[in-house]
Amino acid sequence: MPGTDGESLAGAIRKYPGLANTPLVLLTPLRLAADAERWRRQGFGGLVSKPVKQGELGGCLASILGYGPATRRPSAPAATPRTSPELRARLHLLIVEDNRVNQEVALGMLENLGYRADVVDDGGGALRALAEKDYDLVLMDCQMPGMDGYEATRRIRESNSAVRNRRVPIIATTAHALAGDSEKCLAAGMDGYISKPLRAAALEQVIEEWTGGPRAPMDPAPEAPHDPPDAAPAAFDRDDFLDRLMGNEDLARRIARRFVEETPRQIALLAEAVRHHDAEAVRQVAHSIKGSAGNVGGLEIREIAWRLEQTGTAGDLAAAAVAMPMLSASFERAKPIMDTFCEDL
Repeated sequence: MPGTDGESLAGAIRKYPGLANTPLVLLTPLRLAADAERWRRQGFGGLVSKPVKQGELGGCLASILGYGPATRRPSAPAATPRTSPELRARLHLLIVEDNRVNQEVALGMLENLGYRADVVDDGGGALRALAEKDYDLVLMDCQMPGMDGYEATRRIRESNSAVRNRRVPIIATTAHALAGDSEKCLAAGMDGYISKPLRAAALEQVIEEWTGGPRAPMDPAPEAPHDPPDAAPAAFDRDDFLDRLMGNEDLARRIARRFVEETPRQIALLAEAVRHHDAEAVRQVAHSIKGSAGNVGGLEIREIAWRLEQTGTAGDLAAAAVAMPMLSASFERAKPIMDTFCEDL
C-alpha cells in the first residue's frame, strides 16, 4: 500500500498491547506467497495469494479462527510423519458414514495416506463391526439417519457393550465444528473431531495423534458464523477439490463421477420429502447433499443445500419448496463442468 505497506503495518499493530494477539492474514501477490516462512516471522498467522479466491480465503479464516482445517498458513515445514508406511499398513480403521460420496472421499484419502479401512453405513453397523474385529481408530459421522454418531459412541463406551475394544479412539467427522460441538463430542465419549469437508493433511494429523504419537487435547472451537458468505460461490472449485485429495486425479475423477451419478437421486428424494411435508427428511437429505457437494468442490450446491437443511430444521417447508428449483438448477450448471473435468484428467 502507498505510505505504509502491510509488513510495516503488521509491525505497528504488534506494538499495541490490546492488538498484539489479533490474528493477521497477509494478502500478497502470488510471486511473494512462496516466502511463507518470512511472513510467519513477521507475525502473520495466515497467507492468501492474489487474486483472492473465495475458497482459499474462507479456509484460511476458518483455520485462523479455530473452526476449520488449514489451507495455506505460513508455518514451519511440516514435521515428518511419526508412523512409518509399514506401521500404517498394519493399522485398521473404520469409517462410519451414510453418504456414498463421502465414503469414497474418506476411503480414497486413507488409501493415499497408506491406511487400510472398512466402511459401514450407520451406527448399528459400527457396533456390529466393532464386535467382530479389532480396529485402531473410528472415523464417526455425527449426523446419520437412525442411530447417529453420538448414540453409537455412547453404546460403544457402555460397560456392557459387545464391542471388542470399548476404548477404541473415536474421531467425529462433523460439518459444523462450532462452539459447543467439542463438549457434545466429549460427552458422548468421542476423543476428538475433524471438520468436513475432509482435507488429507488434517485427516493425517488426527490419525497420527491417536495411533502414532502424543495425544493432544480437543480444544473448544470459537463460534463460527452461521450464514454462508455473500459472494456468489463457484459451481465447481476444481483447484480446491484436487488440493484436498492431494492431487490424486484418478481419485478425483472417481469421486466426481460418483457425485454426478448420486446427486439426481438425492434431489429426487429431497423433492419427495418436500411434497410430503416431511421436515426431518428434508433436513437429513439436504444435509447429505451439502456434505457430498462440499467434498467435490460444488460450492454453490453446498450453499443451497445448507439453506434447505435450515428450512428442514425450522419446519419451513414453503421456503424449502422455493429453494428446490434453485438446487436443481445449480446441479445442472455444475454437472457439465464436472463431466468435462473427468474427461480432461
